[in-house]
Amino acid sequence: MEINLSGQRAIVTGASTGIGRATAIALAEAGADVAVHYGSSRKEAEETARAIESHQRRAVIVQGDFRDPEATGKAVELAVAGLGAPIDILVNNAGSLIARSPLDEMDAELWQEVIALNLSSVFFATKAALPHLGAGARIVNISSIAARHGGGPGAFAYAAAKGGVMTLTRGWAKELAPRNIRVNAIAPGVIETPFHDKFSTPELLETFRKSIPLGRLGTAEECAGAVLYLVSPLASYVTGQSIDINGGQWFA
Repeated sequence: MEINLSGQRAIVTGASTGIGRATAIALAEAGADVAVHYGSSRKEAEETARAIESHQRRAVIVQGDFRDPEATGKAVELAVAGLGAPIDILVNNAGSLIARSPLDEMDAELWQEVIALNLSSVFFATKAALPHLGAGARIVNISSIAARHGGGPGAFAYAAAKGGVMTLTRGWAKELAPRNIRVNAIAPGVIETPFHDKFSTPELLETFRKSIPLGRLGTAEECAGAVLYLVSPLASYVTGQSIDINGGQWFA
């Protein structure tokens, strides 16, 4: 069954690279106009926008530090002004490990920064977008396999934040169901993106690969496919769920 999102409007946070970029492009391929949010990677955001436009869809680029609720609100307002209302799809993808740190070396500043970027940002973006979401809107939050197993070396704070994203997903699914707004999440495993280029050595990635039953790392496009399913009519009775995309590395 072909997924057709023609005439719909989407906001994807952290859409300059990786899973965010792949998701923004997949939504455009399905017919949606997309607001491309970025934090600091303007050039990469412009590349995402050009890819969206190559599918004859409209792209709006917005910038904002989503650790800051005021900056988040301004970015969302600019996205709505550029796309029009209502917003049909919100994908909360912005986030980063920031740094690996063991417990005895982590200070309060790093802890708060990790939580702000990976958990508070999801709240700020959704809170800002909510007045613009129409009945039948869909929200997809990007969590992580780290929320399931506690994270890799020095990533417990990131894991805690992504666990919070899963909990927000369940809470919002119940709260927003009366408005016919569905809320789901995906939990990617080890995905070949700039994230791991920055935070994981080749040796660590090889260790991860050996623990994956499918024997390889995942791709951003495979994550985007799950998002596309969740925002489509194929998932019309799915809410409050977190889909694991990890090649069998973790499952209940």
